[in-house]
Amino acid sequence: MPSESAGPLTIPDSLTRALHALAAAAGTNDFVPLSVAAMVLAGRLSRPGATRRVRLVQGPREALSPGRVDPAESFRAALDWIGELRVAPTPGEAADRQVDATIIVSDDGRRVYAECGGEAADAPTALCWARTYVRLLSGLADAPDAPMTASPLLDTAERARILYGLNPSRRPEIRHRTLAGPFEEQVARTPDAVALLDEQGTRLTYRELDIRADRLARALLERGAGPGTRVGILLPRGIPLVVAIHAVVRTGAAYVPLDADLPDAQLAYRLADAAPGHVLAGDTSRDRIGPGPWQIVDVTAEPIGTGDRAVEFPSTAGGLLHILYTSGTTGRPKGVAYPVAGALAHLAWMQSRYPFAAGDCAVFKTSPGFDVSIWEIFWPLYHGACLVICAPDGHRDPRHLARLVESHPVSAIFLPPTVMAPFLEQVTAARAGRLRWALCGGEPITARIRDTFHTRLPGATLVNCYGPTEAGNVTDMPLPAERDAPVPLGRPAANFRLAILDEALEPVPVGLTGEAYIAGDIGLAHGYWRAPAATAERFVADPHGSPGARMYRTGDLCRYRDDGVAEHLGRIDRQIKIGGRRVEPGEIESVLVAHPAIADCAVLVHGDPIRLYAFVVPAAEVPGDLDPAAIGDHAAQRLPAHMRPARIVPVPRIPATVNGKVDRAALLAALPAPGDDREIVPPADELEAALVDIYRRVLDTDPVSVLDSFARLGGQSVLAFRLLDECLATLREKPDATEVLTGTIREVAASIRTRR
Repeated sequence: MPSESAGPLTIPDSLTRALHALAAAAGTNDFVPLSVAAMVLAGRLSRPGATRRVRLVQGPREALSPGRVDPAESFRAALDWIGELRVAPTPGEAADRQVDATIIVSDDGRRVYAECGGEAADAPTALCWARTYVRLLSGLADAPDAPMTASPLLDTAERARILYGLNPSRRPEIRHRTLAGPFEEQVARTPDAVALLDEQGTRLTYRELDIRADRLARALLERGAGPGTRVGILLPRGIPLVVAIHAVVRTGAAYVPLDADLPDAQLAYRLADAAPGHVLAGDTSRDRIGPGPWQIVDVTAEPIGTGDRAVEFPSTAGGLLHILYTSGTTGRPKGVAYPVAGALAHLAWMQSRYPFAAGDCAVFKTSPGFDVSIWEIFWPLYHGACLVICAPDGHRDPRHLARLVESHPVSAIFLPPTVMAPFLEQVTAARAGRLRWALCGGEPITARIRDTFHTRLPGATLVNCYGPTEAGNVTDMPLPAERDAPVPLGRPAANFRLAILDEALEPVPVGLTGEAYIAGDIGLAHGYWRAPAATAERFVADPHGSPGARMYRTGDLCRYRDDGVAEHLGRIDRQIKIGGRRVEPGEIESVLVAHPAIADCAVLVHGDPIRLYAFVVPAAEVPGDLDPAAIGDHAAQRLPAHMRPARIVPVPRIPATVNGKVDRAALLAALPAPGDDREIVPPADELEAALVDIYRRVLDTDPVSVLDSFARLGGQSVLAFRLLDECLATLREKPDATEVLTGTIREVAASIRTRR
């Protein structure tokens, strides 16, 4: 475990004398005030799920926090009752326990050293621990009768520097009322330039896209759409989808993207929750829209609307742009209601940092239900670039994405880390020479991805982007080729303040860890759609902003470097990201326990690449053995593909640790090896045998049954295309991708025989 040390810092003689006097008045020794301060410091910097430990050492005496001190008490009261601390703890007790920082005070009490350990250890952080400790000691001695929580960890000047000096924010100028405005200005500049290009070779110029979007917008306005209304969109990725989104924003209505990959139950929930007045669909998707108080508009029918340009309804930039659904802890996804002004400010900021120009290309390959889609659908078309539309299933295939980048003059692309890694295995610098920016976010970027990127694409820049759906992209930072260096988040955009705060919503000293809060007059979502309680929990009053200002509580543990660059150090809660999409294990658990055969459930994340495992306790009244396949079918009907457990494991109970939390280690120890809980059916012929061998090699698992499916064996979409490649190389036959993702090996073999 790496560690770094710093010091010494000098404790003023006046402070030493004050601490001695307080100890003497309490009838204890000089080590006790030092110990109480260390315990208070650890408590002030701890959060639920992120308890800090501080070891204090002075000669032979040692104390380990957290201890028995209540920070809400006064310093004097704590000294009065805590009494004499024992010296020289039992060898191996405190000394062997992992700590965040060790503070060493010289025997004469006049010098302080600090050493910090863990992955975030560095000399500046160690110095920060020492400096903050001395500052807390001084505050406690100055006000011994005040609650210890009120003693500042920062002086006034440093507090102001962290809050307002490291990354000063400014309110952006918003010139447009809808996201259509910047596009219409670009149409006037380059009407005949190619705006959209799909993989079948269909092209739309800026003028043609403008005409189609305007025609559909006019039809929607005639049907009652406009500011304050919502329009659902259920279309596969293609030119009609781009036209539909551009049309809706012209009306001032908010669009609600409905991913065609969603199971029927999820689709129905989003429709009922968002209650759109209209739903735009195509001939292949309209049958999935159930009855409701909405009009279904088939955009693949004859051209809709006629006449002159649409009359703009009164609209403001403060209105809703869209409602995007993210995973929620209650068992149902939450709709994030995001404003037009936030998106306009965000796109202007990104253009100032990573500019598009006429002649450039971008790739539209993200689901419109993912907030990054705003970049792909609007940003390039504000500046004369061409948007290449990836085929509906192509975004899952890194080879396909590499071919798009290499065959078009793509200058910028966004990929989450889980796709970036295999993409880098496929792309070549010689053929992707126009690529300038590779934007990466949604999950932490590893040092390995950064280093591989600079090896494979030395002429391009890798940009780390961070921001939740509730705020859009908040920080960004180009990552230089610095091997063995940490991967930082970067600095906040000009319209945001990223505040790293303690539980009292006070700024945490530079170098130390707190929870990240996002503040800004423009850029935060309005809240969660029709969920005031969830909104109040996450969007809180900003005590450091203007009157009425809000900030979003991210749940991310972060710290600031002294230069104002933020680093990400984990999560407070259980939230994770899979393929850049937010996943709350609690939502999966809620869906599974709704099954009558399940009494209790715990969902864990494990492995690399990460996989979801559901441990389920059968209900007492269920006869016989629990059928994991039936539970899996139940989940598939109610959860998006990226939230479905790779494995469902029956267990007699959910074990707990001594503090009442789920015992993760015990559950993972009970995880059976593949094949332990199922019948291994051998292949019936050479084709099935070859497929079993391919699945075994690609998914790195054994044994494999012909009744196993790709998902049951833990496969992820990125591996599916590697499996298809292996089938082509070995069998000279490429199965259907959908069959591979959903069918058993025996069913895949049958489909190959049928095609033959």
